[in-house]
Amino acid sequence: MLMKHMCLIGIFLLMGGLGAPATGRPRPLKTAVTEARNETAAPSLSRHMRDAQRITCFLDDALLLSTAQRHTVERHTAAERRALVLAVTDADFARAQAQYLSALHKVLALSQLNAYAALCQRLAGTTLPLDGTELAVH
Repeated sequence: MLMKHMCLIGIFLLMGGLGAPATGRPRPLKTAVTEARNETAAPSLSRHMRDAQRITCFLDDALLLSTAQRHTVERHTAAERRALVLAVTDADFARAQAQYLSALHKVLALSQLNAYAALCQRLAGTTLPLDGTELAVH
């Protein structure tokens, strides 16, 4: 009889353990969630990468870039945005812009460069400048 009760208790404990919800590992939080909770070790560059994509799409439409040019411009624009965010001094800022312009000179045709310069002048001082001056203010 005692053995029967012990077996029943063992079965109930075993079944109770199997019926409990599995916890497993918690899912990693999305970047936006961790930023909203202010739990990131370092600030995210996601906003600046979106700006780089926006600028690349705009330049693709305005300058009629080839596929190879578009990929190269996107890569250089993203690198410039990262450098501008991390720029501490005016010299760092100027160096990042000079490197970006040098890269564009290697990628774009002369007519595209002229159109790019005209676009930069037209958009200077607006909320959507192409040269990264809004990052220098911050």
